[in-house]
Amino acid sequence: MWLRLCRFCVNLRNVDADHFQFFLRAVLSSQISGDFVPYLRVVQGGRPGELHDLTDERIVLGRHPSCEVVLDNAAISRQHARLIRQGQKFILEDLGSRNGTFVNGKAVSGSSPISNRDRIRICDIVLEYLDDLPVIDATVAEGLRYHDLQRLEPGGLATIEHESDFQDLESSSSIITSLNASTIGNRFDVRPEVKLRAIVEMTSQFSGAVDVKEVMNKTLECLFRIFPQSQMGLLLLRNPKSDQLEVRAARSRHGEESTNQKTSSTIIRRALETDAAILSEDMGDDTRFRDSESASQLEIRSLMCSPLSGGEGGSFGAIQLTSKDLKNPFNQDDLDLFASVAAQAALAIENAHLNAEVISRREMERDLEVATQIQLGFLPNRKPSFLGFEFSHFYQAAQQVGGDYFDYVRLPDGRLAIVVGDVSGKGVPAALLMARLCSAVRYHLVAQKDVGQAMTELNRELLSNSLGFRFITLVMVILEPGKKSFVIANAGHLPPLMFTKDSSQYVEGSFSGLPLGVGGDCDYEAKTIDISPGTSLLLYTDGITETENDEGDLFGRERLLKSRPNGNFSTEDLVNQTLQQTIEFGGDQPQRDDRCVVAIKYVG
Repeated sequence: MWLRLCRFCVNLRNVDADHFQFFLRAVLSSQISGDFVPYLRVVQGGRPGELHDLTDERIVLGRHPSCEVVLDNAAISRQHARLIRQGQKFILEDLGSRNGTFVNGKAVSGSSPISNRDRIRICDIVLEYLDDLPVIDATVAEGLRYHDLQRLEPGGLATIEHESDFQDLESSSSIITSLNASTIGNRFDVRPEVKLRAIVEMTSQFSGAVDVKEVMNKTLECLFRIFPQSQMGLLLLRNPKSDQLEVRAARSRHGEESTNQKTSSTIIRRALETDAAILSEDMGDDTRFRDSESASQLEIRSLMCSPLSGGEGGSFGAIQLTSKDLKNPFNQDDLDLFASVAAQAALAIENAHLNAEVISRREMERDLEVATQIQLGFLPNRKPSFLGFEFSHFYQAAQQVGGDYFDYVRLPDGRLAIVVGDVSGKGVPAALLMARLCSAVRYHLVAQKDVGQAMTELNRELLSNSLGFRFITLVMVILEPGKKSFVIANAGHLPPLMFTKDSSQYVEGSFSGLPLGVGGDCDYEAKTIDISPGTSLLLYTDGITETENDEGDLFGRERLLKSRPNGNFSTEDLVNQTLQQTIEFGGDQPQRDDRCVVAIKYVG
């Protein structure tokens, strides 16, 4: 062991005293003395790679400064968990924390024994329990370079994780490492003045940039100023339709380049899968990417690649910088800075996307406002005047535009047609079909003397032009001057509700046919109902009967039947009573469907 230690010390060139003392202390305490000195190593969250030696009999982990292992996260309890030594082992207890303690993915209930390499997760911080520090062989020391030793912090080996890592270093002369991309943005421990200057510069660059393309180009421009050895920079974003990464911005040291650039999918996929920024100082000696043909064809010698992670988790793209000059390769400090810049770029790109979505949404809202005004222009804005009858109506779309429809159509022979319809669906598609229906109804009512025939011809027209898996329910009522009757034709619509002085009943029967656009060619019939003064007819859509309350019950036909106002009521009383009872029944539930009500009363 002493021989190995001496050979190791001989091979450490240009090492400062602090790092040498730490290394010597670690080797002497854990490799030579044989004492049981276990450690907790930070794997994720906080400061990845940091070591906490477990020398006390009881070690409390938590957010409070008095804890032996302080975990800086607001979601962690003040005293979250506790490690208790039992001989040469430790057991882990959860101290009634809010968010629980997990060992290898399983929640700790009571106490749990801890073994070497077990992983402890507390909120978003992951710690690995180590019985001892890894054995450092002399051949490994020969492969270490100065900036690797800079990554060694008092308290532990910051980036060397497993013995296999030493073997990788032994078999390759390039220094290969990676950093957790989700935490790098908060690290100011490596070259803080350079990192701060770079972030301030990028913040200034992004302050006036709201276009995604502009943000991406400025990101690469800034990276080339920070890393002058760069020869090609690529920024890739995920296509939401194909879920594939596409080059959206490219830059060489000579300026902006075409986005038709070849990339190494192996490297980018590795960065996205591990959510880590990747550094390879010498691609020729990098065993991870030796089989990457694209990297070989591009003659890449040194590379950095970092994922672009969104605020809601998951990566939506990547940034890659490459160099062909081995005299000045990217190093560990460069990777720290590069990952920090990538984190700022990801935030700026995401903000630019959000800004574009806000602008698009505002434009859509303006278009919908115009569409609302156009649709209301299709509907009557006043009640008709017809001898012996009075009218009232109400219309409200569930969204800004809707598929419910009503109209008063004066016919050339002096008759008046009242029409109420409902296009299946809601929103813009239903509103477009409603606009088409409006003109078609008027045409066939004028062209056909019989209302049943008018409904038949309307159905034929709609069948000849596909409705795109939609259908229409429609009811027509014809009033004729001097006649005391309602002439009704119904194409699958909800039955009209008729109120007389003594009764309330639905007008339904075999005369009601299929909805328009559903079946083949069919003939619709009309029904004539004689009326007396005081008789009222209520036409409505399913936005009334299918109003849902907090318990999930529907308003239904029976409640509508009982919604008759008291006394000698007007059409306005009938409409208001119907709406009031519907709204009260629905309670706090939002309006789910369009509502349309038309009331007709024969006053004599």
